[in-house]
Amino acid sequence: MKKISKLRGMQDSDPTQTNKFNFVENCFNSLANAYGYREVRFPIIESTELFKRSVGDESDIVNKEMFTFESKSGKSMTLRPEGTAGCMRMAIETGLMDSGQQKLSYKGPMFRYERPQRGRTREFQQLSLEAYGFNDSSIDIEMLEISNLIFNELSLEKKVSLEINSIGSQQDQKEYSKILKDYFGNYKKDLDEDSLKRLEKNPLRILDSKNEDLKSLIKDAPKISQSISNASKENFDFIKKNLDSLKIEYIENPLLVRGLDYYNDLVFEWKSNSIGSQDTICGGGRYDSLSKIIGGRETSAIGLSFGLERICLLVEDSVLPKTKSLLIISLEDSFYIDAMKLASSLRENLVNYSIQFSGKDKNLKNLLKKANKKNIDFMVIIGQEEIKKKSYTLKKLSMNQEIKIDSFDSLLENLK
Repeated sequence: MKKISKLRGMQDSDPTQTNKFNFVENCFNSLANAYGYREVRFPIIESTELFKRSVGDESDIVNKEMFTFESKSGKSMTLRPEGTAGCMRMAIETGLMDSGQQKLSYKGPMFRYERPQRGRTREFQQLSLEAYGFNDSSIDIEMLEISNLIFNELSLEKKVSLEINSIGSQQDQKEYSKILKDYFGNYKKDLDEDSLKRLEKNPLRILDSKNEDLKSLIKDAPKISQSISNASKENFDFIKKNLDSLKIEYIENPLLVRGLDYYNDLVFEWKSNSIGSQDTICGGGRYDSLSKIIGGRETSAIGLSFGLERICLLVEDSVLPKTKSLLIISLEDSFYIDAMKLASSLRENLVNYSIQFSGKDKNLKNLLKKANKKNIDFMVIIGQEEIKKKSYTLKKLSMNQEIKIDSFDSLLENLK
């Protein structure tokens, strides 16, 4: 019978990979909690209309990448391609948005129909922060500070760089769109099919094109910095001044617009040149109009998302906390309860230890071979002599040492 394989682009995680995921998630959770962000959860499946309204009809996500299907009742549903719209929908629907300022965190799978490659799969995990109701730019700086701290905690500060830009208010973007339409309109013969569609509906999306043939044309396009209002310029200058004070290095990228329609003012991306073409590790920005777009009241908002798999491509195994392994051997079935009590006591007193029993095999020579094969660090043997003398035999397998120990406290001290 033919074996069943996972669907193309979906994700399996073995214990080694999951261990790295947990390490990164724990770092994220710790810093999110320290800054007052509370975890929320919301559905993986949402109404398709939510993403059409929020992400934008002319974005690649809506046009090409969404997993969309009809329910049995005929309702169009979509596996979430990103979390920001769903989180805000949840905050509006549950009344959180009417309860004052909110700092929220969430994590989980997102889905986009893309060509699988290194750092890009159809199912991918994100770790995200969202903040609602904060009007001044101090929250923008906080988001950048948190992301910088996370990369420092993961020992990635030398592998990532921060790019920032201001794309102005929604009104600024309308004015800038007219300028871009005039500019790109002179080069219609050079534009690809996607860019020609965007030219009519949202010329800013052309700046986000991944077509290498358009690179020089986009580079020479008028910059949005020439079109943003004084208020947006002042906010951006305030952010840059504070980043300098915090010694957070950044690159000002005038072509950075992000791939979603709901952004305004600050947008940013953390990038790495160590993982190939999919170089964005974290991205985010302001989206003050999103709440109103999806049916809520106008609310200032900002968010960021980390790509978990992409971060894990960068995290070195050497920074992961080492879990030591201990195998307890009871050489006779009658000693099983003694071994079980010992295991319970050790688990209460030891941190980062995996403690297991030997099972039915009582052949010490076989057990030593299996333990060495599995890279077990320590073995504690309980036999007739140990029971009689109320002692323990500790084997330090990696050092090929055997120690006779006469008390639990001494055993604990050796293992610590």
